[in-house]
Amino acid sequence: MAFNNMKALVLESAGRLVMKDCPPPVPRDDEVLIKTAAATICTSDLNDIEFNPFGIKLPVIMGHEGAGVVAAAGAGVTEFFPGDAVMAHSVVPCMKCASCRRGLRHLCDDMEHLGINLGGAFAEYFTIRADRVRRKPPHVSFAAASLMEPVCVCIEAVARGNAAEGKNLLVIGDGPFGVMIANILGELYPEKLLIISGTNDFKLRRARKAEWINIKNFNAYDEVVGEIINKTGGEGIDSAFVCAGSAGALDAAVDVCRSRGTVCAFSAIHGKTPVDMFKVHVKELNICGSCNDMDCLDEAVGILAGGGAADVITHELPFDEYKRAFELASDKSGDALKVCLTF
Repeated sequence: MAFNNMKALVLESAGRLVMKDCPPPVPRDDEVLIKTAAATICTSDLNDIEFNPFGIKLPVIMGHEGAGVVAAAGAGVTEFFPGDAVMAHSVVPCMKCASCRRGLRHLCDDMEHLGINLGGAFAEYFTIRADRVRRKPPHVSFAAASLMEPVCVCIEAVARGNAAEGKNLLVIGDGPFGVMIANILGELYPEKLLIISGTNDFKLRRARKAEWINIKNFNAYDEVVGEIINKTGGEGIDSAFVCAGSAGALDAAVDVCRSRGTVCAFSAIHGKTPVDMFKVHVKELNICGSCNDMDCLDEAVGILAGGGAADVITHELPFDEYKRAFELASDKSGDALKVCLTF
């Protein structure tokens, strides 16, 4: 099938994202070509565009959260056909390296990734290996379906944080991932006490089943920590999910966790971060990282079908209005969580 040139957002250099006419990608034998219907903007997209911290070889078409309709399938693809409405996972493990052989495909040593070393989803078409694709349930919007990969990594965080084991859960941070993790926790464990802390009332309210604490309403760090513990009846937190990239957020999680609690570091905190290891020692805390996911695609389809995860999408703009979309996504003080480009 022949296609004319497509519109795509190309990162030409750090800080320079431009819309260009590009030839559409050609699917390899094990890939599908997807006509993009929706693509959401991730915080990592914003960081990659501004700073290129991973040293992405430029130019590259950006974007890694996308959904759409299969336009063509490679010769070896038998499970998807043109016209299928699908959602895609952006991380493509090699299946051969030491990490993949250990069962850690999400930490692949030779990973391919949309918007990094594969052409991304901020384009009218993108390709992805067929095993990283799932059919979109009919009642799920394309905007919601574009959240496949972020929902997957949130599911992984919930598992890494031992959320099933305790009864008091805390999410620190009211950005897109903090709210998404809170909503997934609320869906999976409605009987548990769930708290989210942050600085923006509008965003905190998007965590529909959580009690929320706006830390701006307190005068001191100790007051915030005390309020979190008070909400648990003095018991403390069993699982704390750090979804704010600051050492202070990690410090607070260590403080509020009770004995044998778990601190899950979801957001990246750059540089060496001090941790009060005396508290870790005497409370026998577990501290873990969470990055990517252990093939949670099918679980993500189920959660998206339930509807709650899509609450993070606050704005949908046409692809041609990408500049406005990125302005909204970059304004952390505003009322935008996830911004979606529609095609």
